[in-house]
Amino acid sequence: MKKIFLKSTYIVLMALMIISCDDKLNITDPTALGVDEFITDYASAKTALAQCYNEIQTNTAGTNEPVIVEYRMLTGLYSGELRHVGSFPSYKEAEINNYLVNNVNVSRIFAQHYRFINRATVIIRVIESISNISNSEKEEILAEAHAIRAFGYSRLVRLFGGLPLVEKVFALDGPDAKNTPKSSEAEVYQYILNEISLAKGKISTTNPNTFFTNDALDVLEAETHMYMEKYDLAENVLQGLIGKYTLDPSYANLFVLGNSSSSTIFRINYNAADNNNLAFYFTPTGRLEVGPSQLLLDTFEAGDTRISFIENSNSVNDSFITKYVDNAEGTDLPYIYRYADVLLMYAEVLARKNDPNAATYLNMIRNRAGLPDIGTFDSSNVVDVIARERSSEFFGEGKSWGDIKRLGLAPSVINSKTGVTFTEKQLLWPIPQNELDSNGSISQTDQNPGY
Repeated sequence: MKKIFLKSTYIVLMALMIISCDDKLNITDPTALGVDEFITDYASAKTALAQCYNEIQTNTAGTNEPVIVEYRMLTGLYSGELRHVGSFPSYKEAEINNYLVNNVNVSRIFAQHYRFINRATVIIRVIESISNISNSEKEEILAEAHAIRAFGYSRLVRLFGGLPLVEKVFALDGPDAKNTPKSSEAEVYQYILNEISLAKGKISTTNPNTFFTNDALDVLEAETHMYMEKYDLAENVLQGLIGKYTLDPSYANLFVLGNSSSSTIFRINYNAADNNNLAFYFTPTGRLEVGPSQLLLDTFEAGDTRISFIENSNSVNDSFITKYVDNAEGTDLPYIYRYADVLLMYAEVLARKNDPNAATYLNMIRNRAGLPDIGTFDSSNVVDVIARERSSEFFGEGKSWGDIKRLGLAPSVINSKTGVTFTEKQLLWPIPQNELDSNGSISQTDQNPGY
């Protein structure tokens, strides 16, 4: 996989962002943005978009850990879904919910998300000035760039809370434009919704599910409303997705190499030449840096067939997750969204208002896992039920920390860890120290509380 050296966080991406005074980018190197005349037509604009996806999947800061891998491991450790089996001390900080402000993995996650946010920003800033792209083509390109930017901020805000919202490419706007103040968490969520609104219904209908589609954008919108506790708005969006996909009858089919699933909405594309190391870090055929925790193992009800993707599940010390299997070539295709996301979110919003149809959608997931229909499922038990069902369905897929935090379960989960006591500080990760040092519009007072 291509390795791109990152000297600091988003504000010093000189190779990425240097743009001439005529506001053009260069097409001479289709793998990088950064010099004159890059985007000249529709084809080169699509190439620029493809590079955004490369930044979503690529190795972080020239390391061997794609951001997809680090994000899944660190959030899983932080939530208590995973246990630390390997030797990286920076991962141990995640497991005990005690990050230092210079944690290298946290810094890489922060920086890498800003890399693809910034690439999308470059496209948005430049595309309007290109004369030989039709208005419909511009609309399509802009929509996808706004979707990518919304996606990046949606992942960051759940970890870090308030963030600098980068609207400018600094070389276009003078030396001070790189210094961006921190916006509040509420402002970031509203920004995400605004970005989604600019993209809604306008993304190319020919995009494969390894790129953003209009349906993937709808899932992101619904998910954002869920995090904002706007369940009625989430329900409105989810209604349009119910029935558009089918739940793959076999949970096992979701994780077979080379298989396509009727449940897929958005996943990340890898191949032997452009690969990941998910299996390397999740299984003993590689490094086995993380394994399932006892908390995760205890989540499964008797008869739940999904536990078959945890090898040696009767012994936490020997267990490991087998959703990622290709240690040789790294071609596993990790999901961002699949139909189970839609069904479980829809079941939740219905249960929160005591709609008796809520159990119908929940039971679709349960029955596939070999479990019987649930009895009571309404506002009286929605949090506990959804937490359990989402844990059993999505373990190892990077959703656990967002789920327990959104559902208000972080204090009890963190307190259940041996030797760890919950504090309010743990609800947010620290803004990386190198960001505080290099951004002239934020200071130590902008650091998240307790760090």
